[in-house]
Amino acid sequence: MLRRHPHGVVLADHIDTGVLGEMVRHKGGRVRLAPAPIIAELRELTTPAADPDYPLRVIGMRELKSHNSWMHNVEALMRGDREHAARINPKDAAAAGISDGERCRVSSAHGSIEVIARLSEDMTEGAVAIPHGWGHHGGWRRANAAGGANVNDLMSTEVSDVERLAGMSHLNGVPIRLEPVG
Repeated sequence: MLRRHPHGVVLADHIDTGVLGEMVRHKGGRVRLAPAPIIAELRELTTPAADPDYPLRVIGMRELKSHNSWMHNVEALMRGDREHAARINPKDAAAAGISDGERCRVSSAHGSIEVIARLSEDMTEGAVAIPHGWGHHGGWRRANAAGGANVNDLMSTEVSDVERLAGMSHLNGVPIRLEPVG
């Protein structure tokens, strides 16, 4: 189909509007936004980490000039003192013996990376935010020179670890621990 119609196929001259009531086939004509499988998944996501070896959770973070990793190869977007840093609540950092600006090791059951620690009261205790899109090792000279670490190294590559409902890799809420780099 794509080879015969690489730009798509027009199915109608216009889109019918005002037909939602006729199209929704759920009981009572309403879409259920809280089916049991989704509610069960949400409950599991809010359950605290059970493994004392990995008491924290890593979450992703987007930076204004790093929305996509290719932006690290644009000199104008890499000006200044850009650094790849984990945002950590000061209480979590103190418990791990980490100070602001120090290198720290972030480890999960699947791997570990080293990044700069930036302490922030804006971070919720128990969560560590690490921007994605760093740690290049390819053909982009400027991006490679930026350094940083690939946060995906903390994630599981096992098929059994994908999110049950959508089949996506878990990229947020992954259990981690922090330690200073000696």
